[in-house]
Formats: sequence, structure tokens, C-alpha cells
Amino acid sequence: MNKEVYLEVNASQKPAIELLQAMGYTYISPEDCEKQRGSKYHVLLKDILRGQLRKLNRYAYAGAENEFSAANIERAMEDLDEPLTDGLVRTSEKIYDALLLGKSYLETVGEGKMLSFNLKYIDWENPENNVFHVTEEFAVESQDKQHNARPDIVLFINGIPFAVIECKAPQVSVDQAVEQMIRNQQPSYIPQLFKYAQIVLATNKNSVKYATAGTPKKFWNVWKEQNNEWMQTQLESFVTDRTPTEQDRNIISLFSKDRIFELIRYFVLFDANVKKVCRYQQYFAIKEIMKTITEDDEKGNRQSGVIWHTQGSGKSLTMVMLAKYLLMELSSCHPRVVIVTDRKELDGQIAAT
Repeated sequence: MNKEVYLEVNASQKPAIELLQAMGYTYISPEDCEKQRGSKYHVLLKDILRGQLRKLNRYAYAGAENEFSAANIERAMEDLDEPLTDGLVRTSEKIYDALLLGKSYLETVGEGKMLSFNLKYIDWENPENNVFHVTEEFAVESQDKQHNARPDIVLFINGIPFAVIECKAPQVSVDQAVEQMIRNQQPSYIPQLFKYAQIVLATNKNSVKYATAGTPKKFWNVWKEQNNEWMQTQLESFVTDRTPTEQDRNIISLFSKDRIFELIRYFVLFDANVKKVCRYQQYFAIKEIMKTITEDDEKGNRQSGVIWHTQGSGKSLTMVMLAKYLLMELSSCHPRVVIVTDRKELDGQIAAT
């Protein structure tokens, strides 16, 4: 093992896996992953996914709860594995919709009656009902087997890969990891992994950039945690035997179970065949807006609020993400969102967004 590879593994990859395990991700070996996948081309951990679909899903009929048929469980797994015929982003959007909304399947009830019931892949309302795994050196074959790749770390929810992490030695630029990640998403490489990916991360121990599937290099961002008290508590809980690194802080910020559920559910958007994930400013702005909306003062009144944006800071996307958050999180209140602009060109821009 040369020095660069040694440092990549020991300064970045190994500490990342140890941290993720401390955060509640169960380690699963590459060999055990391969047994579940069926082949190195396929990336779903089918045994885990099958078990979770059975555990999470029941349908009610005639006052009784029933399990979905084995045939529908298998069909749900097959349906999630969308073909890449429409390209990476369109395929990713179909999978994202299935993950958020589930899919409907016909079940035979009563005296031969066929009714449709919704089956979910992830329990968004009860995160503790889901299972989280981490693996390393996740070997994936390309379609022609000439452009195989082996991402350093892959994270799973219920056996579905949702994040890919590429690690580098401290002296190697994170941009190299970004370029490697972008290459691996190309049609000739392993896009079948990235069609499921909601967060992709390029890291060495001192520098980190993140994005989502299909993001061009110039739009990869850094995350700057604004909740410093929360971060300090997390570091004290999970990093106990060494000095915390920038990599540690970013992994906690992006992949803590509660945080990743929020990021996937509310802060991923598809905009004109481009998949986007929030910048840290958008995430924390929306969290502050939600506090204003949901908290009353001693007289039972809510505050008004203003957030200042600079030109090009992503305010249209912030509005869309806020609307999505409101409509989903406060659905029981039947919220209504009204958008007011002061220029005609903004009408067209925000409507298109």
C-alpha cells in the first residue's frame, strides 16, 4: 500500500466509518453486501429491503391489518429499480417520488375483490422504524464491465443507497474526489448507483464538499454548520478519542439521522431536469422561518419575519423549499402559500421554478 492510499484509508475513510457507526449506522461488509445484491451491477441490498418492506407495510381492510403479499413485496423492489432510459436525473426523480410517496399495489381482499393500497419504502413519520447501514469499498460493475468503480463509502436506508462518499488523503485536493464522483455518474460508468443517491460527498479530513446526483463541479458546496451548540453536543457524543476534524463536522451535519431525513424529504428539488439540494444558508433560513411560524408569544401571536437575500443567493429555491416544508410538515392545518413579487420578470421566474 503506497503512502497516499494509506493516508486516504487511515486519515479519512476509516475515521468516517467509525464516526458513522457511533452515529447509529450498522456496518455491513462488502462481502455481505454482494451476497444481497445478486450481482455487482445491482446495488440494492435486497434482503434488508425485503425485510423492511414487510415490517413497515400493512393495509387495513374490514377492521383488520393485513400484510402485503410476497409477490407485491418483490414487485415493489423491482419497481424501485427504475431503468436509466431517461437519463440519470429523470430516473432519479422517479425514484425520489417513490421514496417520498410510496407506490400502490393491488391486493385481493374479501371474496376475491381487488383493491389498491399504498406501500412505503421509508417510514418518514417514524425514523426509528428504519434501518441505517454503512459499507466500504462498494464495488460496482459498469454495463460493459470496462468502467467498473469502487466508491469508498456508501450509506443505506432500508437497503437503499442514499449517499456516496469519496475519501482522499489530507494532501490530495477534494476537487479530485469531486471529479472522480462526477466521472462515476457518467452513463459508461456506474450511474445505477447514483440514481438512488440524494447526497454525494467529497472529503479529506480537512476539507469537504457536497452535492447531489448530477451536480456539475462548479456547484459543489461547502456546509457551514450554524447550530454550534448542537454540533458541540454531537462531537462530544461521537468523537471521544481524538481531535475532531472538518470531515467529522460535515458528516455529523449532513448524515445525522434526523438531519438526513430532513434534507432528503424537504430540501431536495428537481428543477427543469436538474436535481438540486439546499445550500446550508437555505436550510438554516427555512428552519428559522418554521420557528417563527410555529411559535406563539405570551399573547398567542406569531411574529412576522423578513429574510434578506443577495442577488443570485437562491431565494426562489428557498421559497420553493419553504413551501414544500410547510405543505408537508403542517399538512394537518391545510396551509396555503401565497407568493407576492414586485416585478413582472420575477413572476415568470418563480412560476417556472
